[in-house]
Amino acid sequence: MDFASITAPKAPSAWLDMDALDHNIALVNQKSQAVNLRLATKSIRSIDVLNYIKDNSPNFIGLMSYAADESVYLLENGFDNILCAYPALDMISVANTFEYTKNGATMIWMVDRPEHVDALNQIARSHGVKVDVCFDINMSMSLPKLYFGTKRSALMTKKAVKALLKHIKKSAHVNLVAAMGYEAQIAGVAEYVPGKTLLTPAIKLLKKRSKKQVIQRRGSIVKWLKKQGYPLALVNGGGSGSIDFTASQPEITEITVGSAYYKPAYFDYMESMGGFQPAAGFLLPVTRQPEKGVVTCHGGGFIASGATGVDKAPVVHYPPGLTIREEEGFGEVQTPMRVEKPLAKNINIGDAVWCRHAKAGELCEHFNTLICYSDDAVQLMTTYRGEGKCFH
Repeated sequence: MDFASITAPKAPSAWLDMDALDHNIALVNQKSQAVNLRLATKSIRSIDVLNYIKDNSPNFIGLMSYAADESVYLLENGFDNILCAYPALDMISVANTFEYTKNGATMIWMVDRPEHVDALNQIARSHGVKVDVCFDINMSMSLPKLYFGTKRSALMTKKAVKALLKHIKKSAHVNLVAAMGYEAQIAGVAEYVPGKTLLTPAIKLLKKRSKKQVIQRRGSIVKWLKKQGYPLALVNGGGSGSIDFTASQPEITEITVGSAYYKPAYFDYMESMGGFQPAAGFLLPVTRQPEKGVVTCHGGGFIASGATGVDKAPVVHYPPGLTIREEEGFGEVQTPMRVEKPLAKNINIGDAVWCRHAKAGELCEHFNTLICYSDDAVQLMTTYRGEGKCFH
């Protein structure tokens, strides 16, 4: 996209480069063609964009949602085959999906504790239905004095899986139909974090060792579940940072991808994301010039979730030569920038600075629309927020 030629809005706005998006869609399709493709909605957060990716992905099979009420919203908008990635305790929303599943829609809920199963079993029994569930198998690597991965699922061992399966068998309104083993420490951990590059060799080594244990643990648990008489309609794994690895594993039937489509700034620091193009971000208008060599933009405080650090902050995408003042960073209502290189010296009040956020779908929580650019064409796509929705 030729940023210099675009007449930019005068207020902060979100942009989507459709040509870059098309490139990323094609690359995901090529890398994941051996398995089915499920889209991670938390990384997209726009019905329009989800439909666009779906329509251009031959191996698309469904969506991975992140909340129960969001799952209802997706069903209302015509999507089917939804896997909710996080345990649901919002039983009102769970019940609201029943009118769709009674008519043939597929809705699968994540569980890793007896409490999750009990809540689902109770609401299903009260409505005279059965619900489908997925075991979330923890793929983190636990070493002496080191835990490499995420603290999410309690299903770390086959013993834990056996115990929960025993509980499932006593729950008449719950069906085990799927298993997920998300290797977050491989798919979502960057190797080249600014200021922490001394850790790069260690992170690479941990990822390499972690792949071996993922292959053994996920494969053996899936094999054991099938031997117990559970054919498993799907075995899900992976994320944007592990497409090649996950799609090559024999037990995997589908892979979940989301962030790869926008290629946010955090993924610049990840080795496996080479070849993907930055496709989304936000635009800030220059509104002040407090002194020579400094311009100040309106807005900009779109910091990513997670452990704080430079890798969770936005980055300047265009024009090159602008740097953020460490004393202030990206601010809530203004962001001062130093003008350090010739290409940025002609920037004036009224011009625009194009930036990229660190984590994919979180940008959409700040804007009602995405301004979508492709060659000379401009269109708008609505975000969840633009539809008046806010899911947690």
